[in-house]
Amino acid sequence: MKFSGFAYFVAVAAAATSAVDALSVQQTPLDFENQAAVAAAPTRPIPGKSPVAICDLDVKQLVDIKYLNINPNPPQKGEDLYIEGEGYLYDTITEGAFVEVEVRYGFIRLVKETIDLCEQLEKADHSCPLEKGTIKFSKSVELPSEIPPGKYNVVARAFKEDYTEITCLTASVEFSRS
Repeated sequence: MKFSGFAYFVAVAAAATSAVDALSVQQTPLDFENQAAVAAAPTRPIPGKSPVAICDLDVKQLVDIKYLNINPNPPQKGEDLYIEGEGYLYDTITEGAFVEVEVRYGFIRLVKETIDLCEQLEKADHSCPLEKGTIKFSKSVELPSEIPPGKYNVVARAFKEDYTEITCLTASVEFSRS
């Protein structure tokens, strides 16, 4: 499935926020097949106005996210979605970093994709290497009007090039029929 629309919103938020959020010492990629464990894992809301939360709370985070706002909140199909955030990055992000994104519609996996984190950062007017320090970002994304109604659950995990986890973000968004 082509990576776009709602999944793009989450990946941009994940990429930009990963630049603004987290590092752990996990050395292997995430096993997305264990959805029950992901669903049961505790999360912490990110300050601001968005449905995005931090997951993998037992992992040391590389970034302290100050806020993440989206407008409109909740996202509306067929409308532009504006994303902005700020945080403090505790380590440099270099070429080779990536994000594993999974989008589910109920128990049905719609998207499972690995994307280049540095390419996504460029779409949010940043580039690699992304040096430690305060990071601010904003991006406008057009959501297609063809998004089927229903509840979508997203998990996005960012990793450094050596598979060290940068951050885990999750969101649930429901689109209505209209």
